[in-house]
Amino acid sequence: MGSAQTADIARTGGKSMRQTALSLAVLCAIGTPLAAAAADDCPTVVRAWFADRSQVEEVAAWTEPWEVRYDQGFMVVGVDADGFARLMAAGLELEIDEDLTRKMCTPAKMLDGQTEGIPGYPCYRTVEETFADALALTVAHPDLAQLVDVGDSWEKATAGGLPGYDMMVLKLTNSAVPGTPTGSDPPHGKPRLLVTSAIHAREYTTTELMMRFAEQLLAGYGTDADATWLLDEHEIHLLLYTNPDGRKHAETGVLWRKNTNENYCGPTSESRGADLNRNFEFQWGCCGGSSGYPCDELYRGPTAASEPETQAVEAYARTIFPDQRAPDLGAPAPADATGVYFDIHSYSELVMWPWGFTSNQPGNNAALRALGRRLAWFNNYTPQQSIGLYPTDGTTVDFAYGDLGVA
Repeated sequence: MGSAQTADIARTGGKSMRQTALSLAVLCAIGTPLAAAAADDCPTVVRAWFADRSQVEEVAAWTEPWEVRYDQGFMVVGVDADGFARLMAAGLELEIDEDLTRKMCTPAKMLDGQTEGIPGYPCYRTVEETFADALALTVAHPDLAQLVDVGDSWEKATAGGLPGYDMMVLKLTNSAVPGTPTGSDPPHGKPRLLVTSAIHAREYTTTELMMRFAEQLLAGYGTDADATWLLDEHEIHLLLYTNPDGRKHAETGVLWRKNTNENYCGPTSESRGADLNRNFEFQWGCCGGSSGYPCDELYRGPTAASEPETQAVEAYARTIFPDQRAPDLGAPAPADATGVYFDIHSYSELVMWPWGFTSNQPGNNAALRALGRRLAWFNNYTPQQSIGLYPTDGTTVDFAYGDLGVA
């Protein structure tokens, strides 16, 4: 299933800009879900007026619009000087949002009395705090939770540099209950949910959402019927940080999106790295939904699945999901296919499903659309096929459905 997404830029004043993932803003009213940029590396925020969809697609091939309003004919984009020039060259009418630019350029710092959490955002745990709390959950609930090391971040996989991080999945299930066999995966029985979060480093809310979900399930086991059923009859796999290096860098206040691979755009450049959500093997770089220029926000990497983080996600997904779909793009997964994959973002209040690289409908479009609409009913998000926003290629969700037939 496509990304369950919510507002990435929480301070621009519109409805989609005021809410955070599943009302986390209510829990953390003094913070916002997106890192405020450091003063020496902050964007100019502009409202770019477009004449037609093709202009949006041109921009979305190299940077991520923060908001797209097709009904009103504008998008909100944060850019540096080069990006501003590219918008001008594209023939867009630009209006600088001076107030939001100023806010994005306010350096991140600890609040008075703050002793934990990301500087300025005490409701959002740091990478280290997240891993420590996840470990504590496994100690407190050894029969229900375990941590699985599924790979290394780029920094950890690269000798001679920063220490980097293990990529850790918090696996939740009652190991003493075999569950009810379903679909085409009888050896393990229980249907599985895989959720990836924080693939884009600046999206603070996503990992926090996963941790609170895990904490709620574990606290409710044995007393809450839903939590007990979910843990007895399912396996839930939460990849807490798909991009831990980038996330750690974003905690300093920069608006970081990519990983921190120093081979792209220069080792000290604030534009280095690859966009991991354009780096997956399936339909990588096929269709104008990513950039081949290393300094762009949407740089897809030099080859498909070039990044260790991408490789780790693909490998782990293949260990928990069988391949349930024929390779033909129009082929559906069978009716008894099992498994669900979510990639959680904090952007635009959308629930999206494949495909992102073509307007053709996937073989299971009716079922995917029904699931997307059902999810959107709970939180009033907009359900749509991924390409309805703008084209993307080499993404997590297209990989999960395209390669494995997972919703």
